[in-house]
Amino acid sequence: MSRKELTNIPTKNKDIVTSFVYTWARQKEMSILEQRVVLRIIEYASNNLKGIKLKDHLHKIDLGLFNVTITMPVSDVLFNTKMKHHDIEKALYALRSRSFEYKDENRYTVCGFINNATYVYRSGMITVEVDNRIWDVLSDFSQGFKRFELNKALALPTSSALQFYMIMSGQEKPFKLSIAELKSWLGIPQDKYRKDGRDRIDHLEERVLRPVKRMLDETCPYTFTYEKLRENQNNSKSPVVGFELRPVYQAKFRDQELERVHLTAKVSIGFISPQVINYMKQQMGFDKKSLSPHKDLLIQAVNLLPDVLGTLADIQGRRRKPNGTEMGIGWVIQAIKGEVKKAEKALEKSSVKK
Repeated sequence: MSRKELTNIPTKNKDIVTSFVYTWARQKEMSILEQRVVLRIIEYASNNLKGIKLKDHLHKIDLGLFNVTITMPVSDVLFNTKMKHHDIEKALYALRSRSFEYKDENRYTVCGFINNATYVYRSGMITVEVDNRIWDVLSDFSQGFKRFELNKALALPTSSALQFYMIMSGQEKPFKLSIAELKSWLGIPQDKYRKDGRDRIDHLEERVLRPVKRMLDETCPYTFTYEKLRENQNNSKSPVVGFELRPVYQAKFRDQELERVHLTAKVSIGFISPQVINYMKQQMGFDKKSLSPHKDLLIQAVNLLPDVLGTLADIQGRRRKPNGTEMGIGWVIQAIKGEVKKAEKALEKSSVKK
């Protein structure tokens, strides 16, 4: 990955969010084009949750009963001149055959990344159908979410580097993974990097951890260091049983405009989108005077709730009494506080889960 590759991406950089469920899902290594198609799907899901509407004729999204159909220009994923258009065909075919897996203490989920795909020659357009089950996973923020820069992710050359980048973005606390957990997360067969029944830690480091770390070190605002965990941590010859991963923030690689917006959001109500302000004024009975005292709460809501308008609409629906009257704006503020607290607990849970 080079700085030149970053400048060739035909997309204005942005922070996007995806669910913590997705970032910890089992993912086998993908080709870079497969990876970029998936990133575009994540981008669409993120925009949909934020209520961002498409503003051009090249991109289209249809939310169907069973599938989400997404149309995009091929240039959204093919921006390296060394790649040819037949590479797109190979990537779509491979992605059509690839399974998405997630497992935790409550459930096991498996489905295809895409159900169908079409690449129309000479039009330069791709259409993919995404199963609603994976769309729901991308939109499931019950266990928290991760926010990361889209263009930095699009430029990463391996899906293992992307997985590390997404999970490290915004991470503040170290977390531990056993060797089995690390392999499972990265889609590495458990018998790989083993010899005579023992894990070859030197191979795992040389072929996975160090290359991924180097990729993130070179251009990403979030990278990591790691320490080997041993059966007996006081004995340097004791068998390695896992790794402690420690997040590292590299401010020099952070998009300064995105950082400015992020910092502004913490201090100014002006960050709140006009749609949110208009909805609260027109549908919920607020005015400037009644909004101002709750600036900090509303900024928290914008930062923590991926679909603020959807949450407000749900609150407005619950606000109405059976006799047609409505609870007052004080009740609305308390309801927003409740949603923010739930989001904070989910985020805290996601930070300490590993």
